[in-house]
Amino acid sequence: MKIPPNSKVTIFDMDGLMIDSEPYWAKADKAFFEKYNKPYEPEISQRIMGMGQREIMEFYKKEFGFVGDTQSLIRERKNLLYEFLLSEITLLEGVKEIISALYQEELILAVATSGHTVERAQSILGKVGLQKYFSLVVSGDDVEKSKPAPDIYLKTAELLFVQPSVCLVFEDAPTGVQAGKAAGMSVYGVNKDPNLYQKLQEAGADNVFKSLKEVLV
Repeated sequence: MKIPPNSKVTIFDMDGLMIDSEPYWAKADKAFFEKYNKPYEPEISQRIMGMGQREIMEFYKKEFGFVGDTQSLIRERKNLLYEFLLSEITLLEGVKEIISALYQEELILAVATSGHTVERAQSILGKVGLQKYFSLVVSGDDVEKSKPAPDIYLKTAELLFVQPSVCLVFEDAPTGVQAGKAAGMSVYGVNKDPNLYQKLQEAGADNVFKSLKEVLV
């Protein structure tokens, strides 16, 4: 298993890394835009990749003319997501295998997600049978600044009482890689998309893989 020898903690992003949530976010956004009579285009998902929830909604308000309380709009968008997601969650390749392997090696496992509240993330982990492996879940709601700021990863290290230098982050987005590196952590980029694979390298990832399964080899 390709893990830095000093690693004591592994921190996982969730959307796009552990769960194949992108199609469900796209469905949710399509329904969200239609509800407010806004034109939705599939490429919108590329433009918001790696943004936090508040950042996405402020972008929607500025770019597409959504109006209203930002937090209320975020909740509405998320509720649409969970209608689709919780009915048929799909784990990405290698997720169960690497989590089990890291747990057996007695590393501490945590989730740091910008896309979900702690409660929702825990319910997703529970639904796919992974909750027991994770010591901590941290949400973007717990910090002031979204990725690429390092806040969420620094908060995770703080709550686990460890130094950032012993943490290994798994990320699928360039902004997440930047956040982990800015926090002083090792970062592995994981994405099968060729364009994003290269962008993860450019963002400073210590290693890049097409799937979590590759990390186990």
